[in-house]
Formats: sequence, structure tokens, C-alpha cells
Amino acid sequence: MATIVLSLSAKTDKATSQHEVLIRFFHGRINQRAKTNIFVHPDYWSDEQQTIVIPNWRLLNDEKKQIKDELQLKTDRLNQIVSLVQSSFQAADKNNLAKDWLKSLINGFNFPEATATDEAQSKQHNHSFFDWFELFLKTKDYPESSTKSFRVLERALGRYQGFVRAKRDKSFTLDIDTITRDTVNDFFDYFKNEFKYVEKYPKLYMGLLCDYPTEITTKHKTPKITERGHNHIVNLKKKFKRFFLWLNKEGYSSNHPFDGVEIKSEKYGDPIILSLDERNKIADFDLSATPHLERQRDVFVFQCLIGCRVSDLLKMTPDNVVDGQVQYIPRKTIDNKAVTAEIPLNKRALAILSKYKDFDMSPYRSKVNSRPLLPFISAQKYNEAIKEIFKVCGINRLVTVLNPISGEQENKPMYEVASSHMARRCFVGNLYNQIQDPNLISSMSGHVEGSREFARYRKIERDAKKKAVDLIN
Repeated sequence: MATIVLSLSAKTDKATSQHEVLIRFFHGRINQRAKTNIFVHPDYWSDEQQTIVIPNWRLLNDEKKQIKDELQLKTDRLNQIVSLVQSSFQAADKNNLAKDWLKSLINGFNFPEATATDEAQSKQHNHSFFDWFELFLKTKDYPESSTKSFRVLERALGRYQGFVRAKRDKSFTLDIDTITRDTVNDFFDYFKNEFKYVEKYPKLYMGLLCDYPTEITTKHKTPKITERGHNHIVNLKKKFKRFFLWLNKEGYSSNHPFDGVEIKSEKYGDPIILSLDERNKIADFDLSATPHLERQRDVFVFQCLIGCRVSDLLKMTPDNVVDGQVQYIPRKTIDNKAVTAEIPLNKRALAILSKYKDFDMSPYRSKVNSRPLLPFISAQKYNEAIKEIFKVCGINRLVTVLNPISGEQENKPMYEVASSHMARRCFVGNLYNQIQDPNLISSMSGHVEGSREFARYRKIERDAKKKAVDLIN
């Protein structure tokens, strides 16, 4: 009798902190093992039952529902694989079973387009570089923001291939097996200077900005190419390398073009903290003459009081308010160890919610939220409104920021650099100034353990210590 054993790989996917489900098949002398391409966090896996565990949460908000839906999809897919293995084995010639029968069967299930013909022949003759990139994005369950960033990289690679063909080598083609370290460095040199090429070859880029390789399936607006800064380039280098690590891991290519490629760290200045006095000045300022700004001001102040990311704020509904506190699962932690952030609401926060309790939210519905907690407009318009609110309220303190292009320090008035993320910094920074307890604060802010972003707030801790020591001069 055939036996199927499911288990979690000991290896952790660095991008998601999840483990891949492995399948082992036994029958007589047949003993084959394969990867399922289904990734699960250990918290949602039972070794005893050899199955994905879908939590039975008593309170179900949007974030928890999303987790349950994703786990259910993975469970269904895993069940389909098991059924496929069982039925295929029953119909197979047991005496002439190929050594890679199980692996080929599951690869055919997961990637039918890549295994419709002989895999090696398909890779060499039918799969372009961008086919592999599309497959990579299809099989990775990245958050929307990360996927958009990968798409930026993919389209830039498409323009690079077109540029090299037009200006250097008509036969040039990106290929996962022939890309070298020199190719990688040349691409990023091109990417850094692309804005200059757009000005120099406007007719060429009229085509390059519209006619991407047909394999790139994403829909997009024609971008305006501007000068890229250090952090943008570093971020895309890491993503490009992640693509090749996936190719290597899945056995699609043994090429390692990033060996010897230098990837520097991002550069960030000290976080700009909106003080409590400045926050209160904004909160109490009379904006009744401009109701649209008053509403977005209230949203911003509420965000200052709970410290969430704007992407999480956009998805909040009245169901996220439970027993006088906001509860939600930060989107950035869903793919890691999903932890619910719980933030008690103070009087000011409760007053804002009360103000909009019976407010008509129908004009503020979005694709991701049909019942918003507050009258939140789009993220871009929200940031524009924040800058205008700061200016109207006289929040014009000069702050030192790093120029994203040159990396040099420069001074700007607060209203020019204000954004939704400043609300998050206001929450974390002012709490940290009162209690230097990263664990307590991160339990409310949703920062993951060891977050580099959270570490930037330690300057506040150093300043607090210095003030304390100065008291005993």
C-alpha cells in the first residue's frame, strides 16, 4: 500500500520566514521525495496531522480573514497534489516508474507552462528571461508594494534590453544562464543614468516606454523616467539578486551572476519626529473653512495616535475597534509570524471616532475597503493634504533631511517633507522618548523583531540618557 508523508522543510525562506511543505512517497522499494512549492509558517502547521492548521479565531477582522483565506487556498492546493499523486500512481506502470516521477508530476501541476514539453528544451528554446521573471512573481506571494517594486525592476530590464539592442548589439538578449556579473553592473549603471538617455534619445524611448517585451504581462502607465537615488538602486539590486536565488533554489539555473557584485546598505537620516506640541497644534487648529482638509487632518491625528502604516489604516473598518482599542495584523507581518497589534485608544482618538460615527463614508469606499473606519482618501492625495495641512497650521520648523538623489544633507521646512509616515514616527518617537521599551512599543506599532527601521529611534534613547546624566552635573 502506498504511503504519503507531508512535512515542513527545515530551511526557512528568507523573504517570508515560511517553510516549504515537502512530500515523500513510499511503496515497496519506491521512495521518492519532492517539493510542493507551498510555503507555510510553522505556527500554521501540524506535524502530527501532517496538514495546514487554519486558526479558529473568535474575532475575525479583515486581516485575519485574509490569513484564513490564504491558508485555505494552500490547504486546497495541497489536497489536490496528494490526490494527483494517488491517482497518477494507480495508473502508472509500477515496475518502470521514473526516478524523478514524483518531482516531475508536482512540477507539472505547479508550472504547467514550464513542463508542457521537456523541461530542459523548454528552458533553452521556449522560455525567455521575462517568462522566468513572470513565473517568479506568479509563484511568490509578495505584498502588493513589493510586487510593484519587482515590476519596476522587470520593466527597467526590458528597457535595458531594448536600449542595448538599439545602441550596441542588435542580437543582445537577457538570458538567465548567460547573464554575468558584468551584465548586472552594466544594467545598474544604465539604470542610474537612464534619465540622461531619455533626454538624449527621445525618439528611441517613445518606443521603449510603451513596447515592452510581450512576456511582461502587467498593465502600467507610461512612466516618467527621473534620476534615481542610492536607496532605490540598492533596493532593486537586492530584488534582482532574490530572483536569481529563486532560480538557483528551484534548479532552473546554476548561474550566479551576483557573485562579486557589491550591494551597499541603504542610507537614512535620523527620523524626523513630530513633537506632541506640534501634533496638538495641528489637532486643535480651526480648519472648518476647509472641510476636506479638516477630515484628512483628523485622519492624520488618529494615525499619530495608533502608529499604523498608511496601508493598514486604509483597510481598517469599525470591526477593528474592540473594547476601546484598535486591533489589526500589520500587513508586513502577515507573511512572517502574524501578530495582532493592539493599541488602546486615548480620549483624543475616541473623540475622532465619535465625530465620524454617523458620517457618510460612501464617497470614501475603495477596492480594498467598502466600510472604512475614517474618511480616508487615496494614499497619494492623503500625503498631498498632509503637506497642505502642515503649511496652513504653521508647522514650518526647519529639519535636516538626506537628499534622496545626492545623499547630501539639506534643510527644509517641515511642511515640505511631511507625509503619512510622519504620523507613525510621531507615535513611535514620542513613546520612545517616554519609555525606552522596544518590545512594548513594537507590540503596538507592528515593527517586527530586529527591525532596522525601529533601530533608528535609538538616537532618542541616547538623547534621553544624556539629559538624565546632565541632571547630576
